[in-house]
Amino acid sequence: MDRKEFLATMAAIGSAALVPSASASVLRDVADRVEAEQGQRRVNPSKTILMGDIHISGDFNAEGKPKHYPYNPICFEQQAREILAMRELPANLIILGDVAWDHGLEEDYRYAAELFKPLQQAGIRITMAMGNHDRRAPFFSVFEDHLKQTRVAGRVVSVVELPEADFVVLDSLDELPNLKRGESTKVDGEMDQAQIDWLAGYLAAAKRPVILGAHHPLNDMPNLEAVIAKSDAAVGYIYAHLHIWNKGVRIIRPKDLKRMVPAVCLPSTFYGDIGYAVMHTSKEKAVIEYSSNGFWWPQPVENPPKEWAQRQEDLAAERCTILF
Repeated sequence: MDRKEFLATMAAIGSAALVPSASASVLRDVADRVEAEQGQRRVNPSKTILMGDIHISGDFNAEGKPKHYPYNPICFEQQAREILAMRELPANLIILGDVAWDHGLEEDYRYAAELFKPLQQAGIRITMAMGNHDRRAPFFSVFEDHLKQTRVAGRVVSVVELPEADFVVLDSLDELPNLKRGESTKVDGEMDQAQIDWLAGYLAAAKRPVILGAHHPLNDMPNLEAVIAKSDAAVGYIYAHLHIWNKGVRIIRPKDLKRMVPAVCLPSTFYGDIGYAVMHTSKEKAVIEYSSNGFWWPQPVENPPKEWAQRQEDLAAERCTILF
């Protein structure tokens, strides 16, 4: 879908998509059709959707519309509609942080939970990480399943077991203590010692390839990179935070070329590269393909500069392969 089509889609969805109940209702209608077609389609356990920086705001005005960047939930809704329309549905959706708009308010997570329901109704499991715009206590109050399943007390740490590999979702939020409502925390990420100790043990015992994911890039967390350097099980690192699609390698053992670990940065639904990634895993590899809905900075405009369209054109058919 190009930018013109996407803006036309937003216009077609109209004000109904800005109202929480109406927006969720649109997605539920799609999910109902998916459920009715389950005999013709299936959930593919080796197919995973990867997202980052969805920045959902639950702060609404008197008309029931989001106060901040109202196009943002429409972007997520459009991506959810694309996912629900796939011939093979993914078994998992992994969102690598900044689920909330700005300060991790409980109402942000409650609105996000409403938007997630149609995807979950279709049989898609949703696993999230913490970003610098998230807050753990409000998140846990809404998503109690993440509190119950966390592998490290007080952190949002999950293991998604795919048929061919494990995807470990880590918590890189550096949350300052005693934050008041609306206060910001540190932008850069960190990996606390409790997670490092748990991960080192997990990787040492791993019998299968392990893909690691968190919100922040490895540059913020040299202690995490050191753990990866000591492990043959860790095969790739996926992150968000920068709001751009980017693929590269981290040469974490310069004398051992086998340790050129692929590192993939995911797009956003807020600004920058707008889209998501589709990951297919097999016994030999994971192939991550970028699906673009456009580019804008800091928000969409009616007559975008030509560089925006060029950015999307340049990213067409982008992919990254992680070898197992």
